[in-house]
Amino acid sequence: MEHTRLTVTLQPGHGTLARLAATLNNHHVLDLAYTTASSDSATAVVHVPQRDALRAQHKLRRLIDVIDVTLNPPPPGIADAADVPTACQQAVGAAHP
Repeated sequence: MEHTRLTVTLQPGHGTLARLAATLNNHHVLDLAYTTASSDSATAVVHVPQRDALRAQHKLRRLIDVIDVTLNPPPPGIADAADVPTACQQAVGAAHP
């Protein structure tokens, strides 16, 4: 399943994470990470299926605490985790021990 990473920049406040979760409730969220750097800055990284990415982005932009939402689809053929080889890397590794 192709997925897209949404990076959400927000201003944290009381209930921010709850509003974020409620907004994404109708979407198939594969992963959600929420971090705060200081009392006035937070970032959420959300992985959703590609088919849901634009709709989720538009819904997130309407939240009062959201400053920006960017879409970051992974490049084709690149594994998400550095330690997970792609099929191409496996074939090359087998050909060149």
